[in-house]
Amino acid sequence: MGWQDELHDASFRGVAFECTSVGMSQAKSVSIQQAPYSNDASVEDMGNDPLRFSIEAMYSGTDYLSWRNALEAALNATGSGELIHPTRGVQQVQVIDYSVNEDANNPDYCTFSINFAVTKTEKRELFIPVQVPTKIAPIDVIETPALNLKKALAQLKAQKPEQFFSVVKNIREGLQTVRTGLNLAKKAINDVLSPESWAAVIVDDISQLVNFDFSISAMAEWRDVVNRVERFGNVFSSPDNPKELKQLWRATQVAAAVAITQEVIEKVREDMLEQQGRPSQDPLNEQSSLNITPIHLAKIRAKTRETIQAAIIAERENGSLDIASVQTIQNYKSIADQVHLQIQELIEIRPPIMTMVIPVPCTFHWLAHHLYGDMNRAGEIRRLNEDIENPALLLKGMEVTVYAR
Repeated sequence: MGWQDELHDASFRGVAFECTSVGMSQAKSVSIQQAPYSNDASVEDMGNDPLRFSIEAMYSGTDYLSWRNALEAALNATGSGELIHPTRGVQQVQVIDYSVNEDANNPDYCTFSINFAVTKTEKRELFIPVQVPTKIAPIDVIETPALNLKKALAQLKAQKPEQFFSVVKNIREGLQTVRTGLNLAKKAINDVLSPESWAAVIVDDISQLVNFDFSISAMAEWRDVVNRVERFGNVFSSPDNPKELKQLWRATQVAAAVAITQEVIEKVREDMLEQQGRPSQDPLNEQSSLNITPIHLAKIRAKTRETIQAAIIAERENGSLDIASVQTIQNYKSIADQVHLQIQELIEIRPPIMTMVIPVPCTFHWLAHHLYGDMNRAGEIRRLNEDIENPALLLKGMEVTVYAR
């Protein structure tokens, strides 16, 4: 697949133009140190210079003059602007220079030669607090489907007693199969006619399976529990079972997946708090006792959202999309969003605080650049070390408090 398959309509500050050619260049910023009378040099990579684009644009036709003037106005405007690059899409750029070319043989035609530099990517502010639920209660997932099943059972009991007893038997046997297969504590089900009760108890018992035994990795334990629960996804798929029972079991599976995720989230939060209060001679190399990385958290989030999405698809395919089904789907979407925010908060959470020893005489700005590659975070270090009287004179061997990288 070549560039012709993914072309964008080129424009700058909303002014469209045709392209005849584009180019890109990238330079490195290096520091070269060389001793006198020596052929060898020490070259230090200081990062990349701004990415540069060169574009050959053109206008033709009787109205070319209007377009030429509009593009000139856009190029002369102060500050950076949005460029729609033909092959690279949306870019935030600054105009470096441009030239306009017209000739006598083409009275309704002009070309532009434009050089752009990609401006600094806009950064998200550090440590913005996000309002996320502390914990998602399983009852929020199963409450409505359980109520619908309870009504359906009451209606069956009044109108079709034989089918009612058959469904009750199926529920009892199915739940016993699940509890035995998952090795849950209580095998007998005494409250079959109380769907909200047995669904909540099953979800609670499943969540207790994630006990974080440190003899195996936390991710391996999470994955094992999730796979065991998935094996019982079709336990109530028989055509003889009412739609409401299938809906409740899907909701129970979603609630179980969410409950397992809540246990992981809670444990990660506790572990991060313990890390912040744990003294260490080398905090940067200190490993979490739980050993769940941001990549692991992203996988847990993806798997949970996959379970919820499967329930939504099944609801759309097998349900009648009545008001109850629509409300259930909306509830699933809301819970998926809450799980996403919970885990995103852990991924982007403020790093733990650590104490470090100043390696060389420096300032807070140098230290911020040394630690994070961003000297603008000097104020952040200053706020953590208000007892230091002269922020411009940090001596070698001094201890300062900083956020871990």
